[in-house]
Formats: sequence, C-alpha cells, structure tokens
Amino acid sequence: MNDVPWIEARTLDTETVRETWALAARHLLADVAREYHAVITVSELGEAVQQRTRIRNRQPASQWVGDVLYRVAKDCVRRREPLLGSLCVGPDGRMSDWYADTVAAVRGDVVTDVEQHAAQERLECYRTHGAELPPDGGQPALPPQRPATARAGRTSSSPRAAKTSSARPAARKPEPVAAPVCPRCFMVLPSTGICDNCD
Repeated sequence: MNDVPWIEARTLDTETVRETWALAARHLLADVAREYHAVITVSELGEAVQQRTRIRNRQPASQWVGDVLYRVAKDCVRRREPLLGSLCVGPDGRMSDWYADTVAAVRGDVVTDVEQHAAQERLECYRTHGAELPPDGGQPALPPQRPATARAGRTSSSPRAAKTSSARPAARKPEPVAAPVCPRCFMVLPSTGICDNCD
C-alpha cells in the first residue's frame, strides 16, 4: 500500500506532468523489455505511471499516453536505443495510431507496416535491455491473427506486462470516438473547443 498522497494532474503544469510520466514510463518499459516477447497495454502503462509518480489524471490513458510515449521515443533516439514505446500495445495486442506518427517524427521514417515495424523494434528492445533470448537470437512477434468478426482480448495477471500468446476472442465492440485535443498541451478540449489550460 502506497502512503504517498495523490496529486491531481490538473493542479500541475502540463509539461511537468508529461515529462514526469515519460520518465516513469521509460523505466517501466525498460522493465517490460527484460522479458522476451512481453508487452504492456496502454491502460496498464497509464495506470502504472500514475501509481509510480502518484500524479493522477481522470482522463482515460488512451487520451494522453501517446504524448508520453512520444517523449520516451525522443529519449530513446537521443540514447541511440530502439523505441521502447513499441512494447505498449492496444487491448487487442496491436499498435495504436500514435506509433507510426511518432516514428516519423523522431526518426523521419515512413512506416508502411506498423505491426512488422513494431515487432522488429520490440525484438531490438529485448536485446538491448537484457531479455533472455532463445539460442537463435529471437524472432519478432506479431500480434495474434484475429477473425474479422472478433477481437483478440488480452489480459495480464500483472500490471507490468502481458506475454504475447494465443488470446481468446471476444465480441467486437465499437471503436470509441477520439475526443479533440489541444495541439499545444494535448489535453482533451471542452465542448467550447477552447483549451482551459492554454487559452
């Protein structure tokens, strides 16, 4: 049980919050990379960075984790490391929309096959961060194939990581509509369309 009190993200400067979360996310993702073929979902990572930093945000992680992972990616490029964000997947084991945009922004590469690119990056992450690899050096792991009418559901017994494996199909749910975000601070805009943080 953590006795450190929570700080509400809205009471802090957005840049400070995101940079703090990015530092925590880097450490969490490096831990994930120490286990061959391990990944972590967006919601698990969002929960874990908030727990580690004790800075809480009431918004769903899917609305702000992309910006945090972009910051992690910039740090990875600076260190000449593979992109740790490739270890963070959606609930179906696939990469979220932020991935290709982040690769283009931090490396200038155009990603044509997001899943293959991310799988190769993950393998490099496992190698870089000391995962125990098989004798052949390991293989990139793509997400499991899913029928057109079903989505692969992935659960994890640990908030740290979910191992890629065959997953049980679940009923397809409609995709949530992404709320508009401020281009400067990446917070969700209110119905007025004017950012409360920036304007």
